[in-house]
Amino acid sequence: MDTTQEKKPTSAVDGGRMKEMADDVKQKFQAFTANPGPAIKQDLNVPEEGTKEERRAKAAELNSK
Repeated sequence: MDTTQEKKPTSAVDGGRMKEMADDVKQKFQAFTANPGPAIKQDLNVPEEGTKEERRAKAAELNSK
């Protein structure tokens, strides 16, 4: 007569519980996952208005107010 009990692998017993815990952790940390944000075009190719002196004069005029 064999008195030893058959042991089930721990992965089979704890597998369902581990999945529940993993899902719970994923749900709690979901707010902290990074989002890439809006797409921004790298080269805008926007021409500058006026010459360097004109831009500086305009900036000085706007800053003096």
